[in-house]
Amino acid sequence: MYVHNEKELVAKRLKGQRLVIPDMRPIFAHWPRGQNENYQVVKDIIEKRLAAQPIKEEVRYAFNNMNPALLAARWWPTASTKQYQVLVDLIIWFGYWDDLIESLGTDLAAAEGLRAATKVFVCQSLGLSGPEDGEEIAISNPLIYGFKDIAKEVCAVYDEEQRRTFLNHFDQYIDSTRLEAEADQSDKLPSLRRYWEVRTLTSGMGTLLSFTEFAAEARLPVRIVNSAAYESLWVLTIVINSIVNDLVSFKKEMKAGSVLSSVAILYHEVGNLDAAVQMSLAHLRILVDEFDRTANAMLSCKSTLAADEIDAVSKVIDVLRMVNTGNLEWSLQAKRYGVGQFMTAAGQIELVL
Repeated sequence: MYVHNEKELVAKRLKGQRLVIPDMRPIFAHWPRGQNENYQVVKDIIEKRLAAQPIKEEVRYAFNNMNPALLAARWWPTASTKQYQVLVDLIIWFGYWDDLIESLGTDLAAAEGLRAATKVFVCQSLGLSGPEDGEEIAISNPLIYGFKDIAKEVCAVYDEEQRRTFLNHFDQYIDSTRLEAEADQSDKLPSLRRYWEVRTLTSGMGTLLSFTEFAAEARLPVRIVNSAAYESLWVLTIVINSIVNDLVSFKKEMKAGSVLSSVAILYHEVGNLDAAVQMSLAHLRILVDEFDRTANAMLSCKSTLAADEIDAVSKVIDVLRMVNTGNLEWSLQAKRYGVGQFMTAAGQIELVL
């Protein structure tokens, strides 16, 4: 008799169950939100550009459902026109690369080759020297090579220290995709603790959050960037973002054959889907409160911040908040997760897995 592995058993138990996700907007009601005023103009430009790219139809379809212009507009609503366009390009680049490394799956040699070439390419594009300086860049894919244009704009704004901070987060993400591949291929679900250890790296949010100062057009003092409090805000932002995505994308991921999610892990532990959702929401509320406490402590610490630095820190903190309020709004609006059709008038999502 065939014995299902752990993931298959969880998926089998979840199939056909009713998933109810209460409206999450009230959790973030006190945080700023918005949509960049340049959204429609940039969306039209991006659609024409993608239409001209030599990419597969399924990739084009995925980008259409993702709507990168809307994601950037919601994440960074206060960014200037120029910054916003660069941020949209970043999301397209990042989404394409992430899908590409996932598509290589069990082709370990090809995956390692892409990781190594991309790391060299990004380092050189950012004008940073290293042991690979002068090495020939093995990148021919036009969408991936487009990072050159993103890097040019970043180099015009970020000093060397900021660029090295970005590169460090980028390299961490690239390396972590090995962990993601291992987790996908495993028959077992990880513990919740292990899931979050890996997820904070593999989500790629650290790389995207490296553009926070770019989006806010603010320069943070080095001591703030390197502080435990600021690192905590980053981690909180990543986990908050990931919990929302795990909830909203649950049906889509299950349809794709994946139950590697905090919701599925909680369900596996407690045996009740409604309880798993409520535990996720409770965790979300705790993290939002912790973010606020940490942010308030940073801004009120006069021994750490000079008067002329408070404005820059405030701007960056608000951008981090809008990344999360924007992520929720985008998740509900875009076709990527397809939950809009299942939303009630009260904002609750009700669907069958």
